[in-house]
Amino acid sequence: MTRVVGPLVLLCAVVAVLFAADNWANSGQVYRGVEVAGVPLGGKTPAEAREAIRDRSSGALSEIRVENPTAGGEDFTFDPQAMGIDYDVEATVDAAYSVGREGGFFERLSDRVETAYGTVEVTPKFDYDPARAEARVAEIANALDSQPVEASVNIVGSAVDTSSSANGYVTDRSATLEAINASVEDMTGVAEVEGEVLRPELTTEEAESAAERARAALDGEVVLTRGEDEWTVSPAAIGDSLAVGTQGGDFRVTLDREALRTNLEEVYASLEQPAVEADFEVNGTEVSVVPSQEGRVIRSEQLMNELERGLFEGRREYAVPVAVQKPELTTEMAERMKPTELLGEYSTNYKSYDDTPGRVENLKIGSSAVNGQLLAPGEVFSFNALASQYDYESGSVIVDGKVDEADGGGLCQVSSTLYMAANFAGLDIVERHPHFAELPYIRPGFDATVWFGSLDMRFQNTTNGYLLIQEEVDTQTGEVYAAIYGVPQDVEVEMNSEKVGEYTDEEGNPITDWITYQTVTRNGQVEYDGPLHEDTYGYLQPADS
Repeated sequence: MTRVVGPLVLLCAVVAVLFAADNWANSGQVYRGVEVAGVPLGGKTPAEAREAIRDRSSGALSEIRVENPTAGGEDFTFDPQAMGIDYDVEATVDAAYSVGREGGFFERLSDRVETAYGTVEVTPKFDYDPARAEARVAEIANALDSQPVEASVNIVGSAVDTSSSANGYVTDRSATLEAINASVEDMTGVAEVEGEVLRPELTTEEAESAAERARAALDGEVVLTRGEDEWTVSPAAIGDSLAVGTQGGDFRVTLDREALRTNLEEVYASLEQPAVEADFEVNGTEVSVVPSQEGRVIRSEQLMNELERGLFEGRREYAVPVAVQKPELTTEMAERMKPTELLGEYSTNYKSYDDTPGRVENLKIGSSAVNGQLLAPGEVFSFNALASQYDYESGSVIVDGKVDEADGGGLCQVSSTLYMAANFAGLDIVERHPHFAELPYIRPGFDATVWFGSLDMRFQNTTNGYLLIQEEVDTQTGEVYAAIYGVPQDVEVEMNSEKVGEYTDEEGNPITDWITYQTVTRNGQVEYDGPLHEDTYGYLQPADS
C-alpha cells in the first residue's frame, strides 16, 4: 500500500507544479487552442481577443445574407438589428478566457489538455430574436414558393404552338431557419435557403416533341380517293381533328375520330347510301312486296385506323374503303314472309244489340284503325295503340255495371271480334279482359273489352311471317268482320264456352260463371286441349236505375 501511495503523491505534486507553472506562463492570455467562430484567440490578451472578435462580427453585424437557390435569383439580405441580433463581445471573450481557468481542478486540467492537443470552440454570446428570424424566413418562402408550370401544346387550325414549362419551389422553412441560426453562431452572416425544386410532369422538351408529331400530320393537304372520285382535306380541317392529351406524364397527340368524321361529312355524304328495306303494299287482302335495295357504307373504323397510322408519318393519300350494306329484310325474305293465307276469322253483328248512328260510326272508325295493319314476327299488336288516335262519337258503354253514354261506344265489339280472329289464327293472347255483363252480340267468354288508358286487347305474332289484319263493317247486314292473314301454319283452333254456374248477388241480381275451352291442333298434332279462361258476368243495370 505504501509503495502505491508514495508515487501517486509524487505524481500529483508534479502535476500541481506543472499546472501552476502553466497558469503563470499564460497569465493574462487566452489559452492556446481556444477559438470563437473559427477565430483563434490562443495567446491573446482579453483586449486583443476583443479586437479579433469585433473584426469577425463586423461582417455579420452589417447584414445577414441568405443565398437564393434559384438560377439568376437575387440573394435575400436582412438587417441583423431588425432580426434582434447583437453580439456581446465582452461576454464572449470572458467565456474564451475562462476555458481552463474555471471549475474544479480536474475540469480545468481536462480543458488544458484539450487545448494543448486540440481545439476548444467557444460559442459566441449574442442576443437573438427567433420570432423575427421566422418572419424573415416567411418572407423568403413567400417570394420563392411556387407551383411548377406545365408545358402545353395547342393546335388551332393548322398552327401548332407550345408553352414552356417552369420549375416550382417549396421552401423548407425549418431547415432555412436553422441555416440562418448557424450563420449567426459562426458569425459569417451567410446562409442558404433550404428547400426542394418542384419539377413539372410535362416539360418543354416533351411539348416540342409532341408539337413535331402534330406538325407532321399537318404538313399539307390530305387526298381521299374512291375510284375516280377525289376529295381534299385541308391542314386546318386535320388540325381541328387532332386531340392533345397526356398519359403517364407525357403528351399524346391522337386523332379525334368523331371530329374527323364531321370534317369528312362531304366524303360520307357522297359515298354512303343507306340500304332500303323491302316493304309491303296492301290492297285489300292482296299483299305485294316492294323490293329492297343494297346500300353502301364507308368502313369508318378501317379508314380512321389508316389515317391515324399514316398522318403522323406524313402520308397524304388514302383510298376510302367501302362495304356493301345489306338490308335486314331483303326482297327474297319478304316474299317468303308475305301473308298469303287466311289464318283466322270471326264476325259479330251489331243490329241485335245497338245500331244507333253514333255507335255504328265508332264501329267503322275502330275497324279502319286496325284494318290493313301488318305485324312483324314477334311483334305485339295493341288495339288501344292504334284505335286511341282517333276521335269518336258518343255511344253506349258500360260503366260501373250500368249502361251509359261516352265517346267510343262500340269499340269493344271491334276488339272482341278481332280477339276471336286472333284466337282462331293460333296466336298468343297477351292481354284480354271480359265485359261486366253478358252481351247479345258475342258468346260469353269470347268477348274482350277495352278502355283507353287501362284495359287493352293485345296479341303477339308467334308465326315466322308477317300478319295482315283486316277488319271492316257491313252497314247493310250489320256484320263486323275480322280476319288475320299470314304464311301457311297448318293450325286449326276450336273454341267453345260453357256456363258452369248461375246464382244471384245480395240484391237478387243474376250472376253467371263461364269457362272457355280451346283446342289447338298444329301439324296434325293436338298441341292444347283444355280451359282457356274463366269469367264471371254480372247484371247490367239501366243507366237511370
